[in-house]
Amino acid sequence: MPEIVVTTPSDGEGKVNEALHFALEHCGATEIYRVGGAQAIGVLAHGTETVKPVQKIFGPGNAYVVEAKRQVFGHVAIDLLPGPSEILVLADASAEAAWVAADLLAQAEHGKGSSILFVTNSSKLLKDVEKKIEQQLQTLSRQEHLAGVLENGCTLILVKSLQDGIEIANDFAPEHIAIIAKDEDKIAARIHTAGAIFLGGYSPVAAGDFLAGPSHTLPTGGAGKAFPGLTVDMFQRRTSLVNFDAKSLKKSLQTIAKFSEIEGLDAHGRSAAIRFE
Repeated sequence: MPEIVVTTPSDGEGKVNEALHFALEHCGATEIYRVGGAQAIGVLAHGTETVKPVQKIFGPGNAYVVEAKRQVFGHVAIDLLPGPSEILVLADASAEAAWVAADLLAQAEHGKGSSILFVTNSSKLLKDVEKKIEQQLQTLSRQEHLAGVLENGCTLILVKSLQDGIEIANDFAPEHIAIIAKDEDKIAARIHTAGAIFLGGYSPVAAGDFLAGPSHTLPTGGAGKAFPGLTVDMFQRRTSLVNFDAKSLKKSLQTIAKFSEIEGLDAHGRSAAIRFE
């Protein structure tokens, strides 16, 4: 029987959130432990007197959780080492400035270390988005988180053409990219490094986070150039089945012998040849 172990911090009364508890049971969790943070990673990786060690660890967390995952990588499998949230919005003049500003601020409210980038070939849109960010900022609650990102992690870029924007996006490899342009499908086909791609003005990143279904654990910090987001196949283990018969092995002896000779591994070649002596 598959075992799905979940760790989650408890509330002030030592209980697991009821809605979360229901969701975990619905998803097939077999064990739930009230522990969070880096210590949860240690518990899952190494086990305790009451918790058996697991084989794979998945799920996002803060910087301490990510560092803990890095340290246990190899001892157990992990999904990614995701950092702070990132979004790049690539848009032409057809985009609605207020919507772009809202998408940027949505990721900015994650706080410290988050990056929000806006790239456009329209100077008017860039100025309008800047104004809308200032206006919408006043209506939001996480002022401390937002202020830090807007000061240190916000970049608005005017490019000559969207082709320049595509190059910037592929080089930055954002966690999320939102493309709002007349040729958004063609542009998306040329984006090769993003964790997730959101097309059109009616596809806010929040819809992907909470409802649409793609992974919410995505590569950041440029890792999208090499790694995808968390996918179902990462929960599986794969192996290979090799089955030669006598005829096929005998036909392969010369190739095996040559590789063994080149690599100086005569026992390798002998292990195949001995079957026909």
